Amino acid sequence: MNFQKLFTDYKIDYSTKTNRGWINTKCIYCGGSSYKLGFNPIENYCTCFACGFHPLKETLSKILNLSKYELNEIIPEYETRVIQLKELKEEKKTVNKLKLPTDTFTSIERKYLKKRNFNPSYLNKKYNIVGGGVAGDWKYRIIIPLILNGQIVSWTARSILPKNKLDELKIPRYKNLSINESIIDVKSTLFNLDNCKSDKVILTEGAFDVLRFDGNAICSFGTSITQEQIGIIADRFKKVFILFDNEIEAQKKARKYGLELSSLGVDVEIVNAYEDFGKNDMGDCTPEEIQIIKNELNVM
Repeated sequence: MNFQKLFTDYKIDYSTKTNRGWINTKCIYCGGSSYKLGFNPIENYCTCFACGFHPLKETLSKILNLSKYELNEIIPEYETRVIQLKELKEEKKTVNKLKLPTDTFTSIERKYLKKRNFNPSYLNKKYNIVGGGVAGDWKYRIIIPLILNGQIVSWTARSILPKNKLDELKIPRYKNLSINESIIDVKSTLFNLDNCKSDKVILTEGAFDVLRFDGNAICSFGTSITQEQIGIIADRFKKVFILFDNEIEAQKKARKYGLELSSLGVDVEIVNAYEDFGKNDMGDCTPEEIQIIKNELNVM
């Protein structure tokens, strides 16, 4: 369906920049100012990056302020597949459901996690984390899925190879599932949203920081935060503690995005808790140090 023409004709505010190939509006279900309700023009369905999937016709009726009868009357006019959509379909095969490459860990992957003081079985049970195996596109990586409303929408994966080996092979430490293979791009959402039950949250750089904290924490996948991520944070949380790595550039970015969130009404604190422990990030902290951070910030 040509949602772009439909929303243009009915003067509905939308964005084509939130997620490539999708038409996005502000969510009528969970509210907020970000363009997080996405409409897929190839498969004709919609989903919110924050609150999940919704019935297409019911959603369109609400957005357009039309009865179901009126909606059925106008839909045929917008069902013609224009050339642009045909080209998009050839370029991108839309994904409706994702399956992780494996469902367990190899002995090497378990050893890596245990060496970093993680419990592999616990990570698998709570976060659906698995290993990438010893062959294929995800070999020698720990796969961390992004889950929204119980559904896997994408994933990132961290290599377990040492830094000198990564440099030698010219392999990135982190690798994301491509936008074309994802339901939602990793930079259009945040890791661990499903497990955050409070309106107070810690924002970190990486997924392993979140796993170490094991509570109300999310990550932006790096120090660069997209406007989609900013919007979701502002819509979802009242208080945000930004805990980026103990580096000059990371702290600059923390202050920059802290100001953006503050301008949207979020109570923000920039915290450099790692400096007290002589650590660089949360992934390096001991369980005792993490507990001190939790207690001081009162975020569990």
